[in-house]
Order: sequence, then C-alpha cells, then structure tokens
Amino acid sequence: MTTKTGNTENNYFRENHIPTKQQLRDLNASLQPGDRRATLSQPQAPMEPLEQVRAKIAYLREFVLPERYASLENRLAWRTRYMVMCLEDIYYPHNASAVIRSSEAFGLQEIHAVEHTVRFAPNKHIVRGTDQWIELRKWHDTPSLVAHLRERGYRIVVTAPPRPDAPEQNSTPSDFDLTAGPFALFMGTEKSGISPELMAAADTVISIPMVGFAESLNISVSAAIVAQRLTERLREPQSGVQWPLDAEDRDRLLLRWLCHSIRDWRGILRRGGFEAQP
Repeated sequence: MTTKTGNTENNYFRENHIPTKQQLRDLNASLQPGDRRATLSQPQAPMEPLEQVRAKIAYLREFVLPERYASLENRLAWRTRYMVMCLEDIYYPHNASAVIRSSEAFGLQEIHAVEHTVRFAPNKHIVRGTDQWIELRKWHDTPSLVAHLRERGYRIVVTAPPRPDAPEQNSTPSDFDLTAGPFALFMGTEKSGISPELMAAADTVISIPMVGFAESLNISVSAAIVAQRLTERLREPQSGVQWPLDAEDRDRLLLRWLCHSIRDWRGILRRGGFEAQP
C-alpha cells in the first residue's frame, strides 16, 4: 500500500509545466487591453417620474399575493445604501457569488466590482437568484470607482491587516465609527489583497480580530463577518445613523422587485396602459 503525499494531480501538472484546470479558468477570465466592459461611467437612462412609478406599483400589486407584497415591503424596510460593498479584481466565481449572497442577506443594496485584470463572473448556481434583488455595478479601474464614491460622500474603508504606520486609521468591525458618514467597504483580490493605490486612498482600515494560528480568512468569509457586524450595529436604535432608504428609493426598488416577482410583467403593464419598463 502506498500513501499519497500532497496533491498528485497538481504535482504532475506543475512538474510538466501544464496549466491546471483552475489556472485555465483564471486565464480565460483575465482581461486584455481593449476588452469592452460596461461601467457606471456610461450615460444612464433617465429615471421614470415618481408618480408613474407609484401608479405602476398600485397596478402590479394586484397580480401578487398580499403575503408576497408584504414580504417585499418588509425586506425593503431593512435595505441600506449607507454601507456599500466594493470588490477589487475577484478571481474566483465562488468568492464573487458568496459575497453577493452575503451582501444581499444583510440588506446591502449596492455592490461595486472593479474589473481591472479579471472579469467579475459570479456563479449563478451559487448566487441562486440573489443578484436580482441588488444593484451590481462594474468598473474598469479602482480610481474611477473611488472618485465616484467620494463624489457621493462615501468614506473609503478597506479590509486589511492593521497599518503599523498609521495606527489612527486602524479599526475593527466592533469599534468602527459608523456615525462619521456613509462608507464603502472594499475587499481586495485573493491574489494580493488590497492594491497599493486603494490602500493609499483609504480613510480607515478594518481588521477582523483573530486569536488562532490562521492569519487571514477567505474573502467571502471576511465579507460576511464584516457586513453582518456592521449592519447589525447600524440598525441598533442607539446608533443614531439614518441608514434606511428614502421613500423615493424604496418605491423605485419596490417596482423593480414586483417586476421580478411577476412572470409576464411586461405584458401586464402594456395591458394596463403603461410602458413596459420597471
């Protein structure tokens, strides 16, 4: 009887200079100069008048069960844009998918993904439809995203080990100052973590305290831990933070969610005399 030591298959590929299946997936996902990718910087379609949005809601709610409509309203009440999740060059689809599921589960409405070197490609079998309830926006590079967030008044927060050169910037999910304004939480690539450019732009570094031998966590685990703790603190009555969506934002999302809940919503809207767009 022989005893295997290590991954024999991977050793064979490495010794014969043959890429493994995972390396091939990484190569296929890599972006090349000139690749076309949609970004938020492109012109956005004008928003539908709010009165029209509310008229569509009143019409469409007759096509869902009262329990379903109440469920949508209940989840909207917990939604927030005070905190948004941002991802920088995520290589592995299962990580991208898990972060989407965690962000949606904890009520985050916005996710931003930088596709500088690799496509952001969640696995639909892992996401399991949660991506239809959130807003995913993709960017060519990190500086463009940071500039967009700064313009909207967001602080830039990165998850990384504590910075010994700037201890005043270090924080944990339990003592991070939530009251200083809305913030964007950045998770770095699996390959090398937060990029130097993003670290230089960061206002705060959040680190997860650990007492075991492990010095780091998988990105999807880190995102879930930090998102759960920060959103839990946000919603505490004593936080004093105005984290819920405003009334207009809730109504526009409610219309979109209603459309996701009705199979032939376009045909139904047309028959009701409305334009078939959410």
